[in-house]
Amino acid sequence: MKKLMIFLMIVATCGLFTSCGDDDWGNNNPEMEHIYYYGLGNVKFPGGNELKYNVNQGETIAIPTYFWSAYTRSYSPVVAYYTSSDKLVLGTDYQVVDKDGKVLSPDNNGGYSMTWPNAKQGSQDVYIKALNGATGSLKVLTFDPTKKMDQTDVSSTIIVKTNEYEVRAFTENYYVTVNIK
Repeated sequence: MKKLMIFLMIVATCGLFTSCGDDDWGNNNPEMEHIYYYGLGNVKFPGGNELKYNVNQGETIAIPTYFWSAYTRSYSPVVAYYTSSDKLVLGTDYQVVDKDGKVLSPDNNGGYSMTWPNAKQGSQDVYIKALNGATGSLKVLTFDPTKKMDQTDVSSTIIVKTNEYEVRAFTENYYVTVNIK
């Protein structure tokens, strides 16, 4: 009986030092090799859309966006980001600008394009310039605000799908709030 107990304790101890392998991005699954994620927010502690930025009128704020990828590719995925506000007016109260302050224009769907060269993981900033108009808040989104996202259906999180790649949004951390003071 004593030998059996010692044996079971050794097995249990060995089990403590054994772990599951890392979950690699693709796990050698060809179906996942060309799927990427694009998001906003606190990447160290994800969990919602609570992140807020404050900007004074006449100033510009940089909002980081993130592209998750485990590969380098020959193509460069293009995604879109959006702004949305019930009160503030684009062009009157705020503008979307590039890093040099040049005003950007939205496409026909209201989005601003962002290219991720060679599908490399990284971060790029979105710039919002508060004009001397009204105060209030707006959202910067990585998901089209006119579409609906179902947290139980991964196909509803697709931002872009081409023959080469697919980019998805997160069901959390897909928008941040910008408060113009």
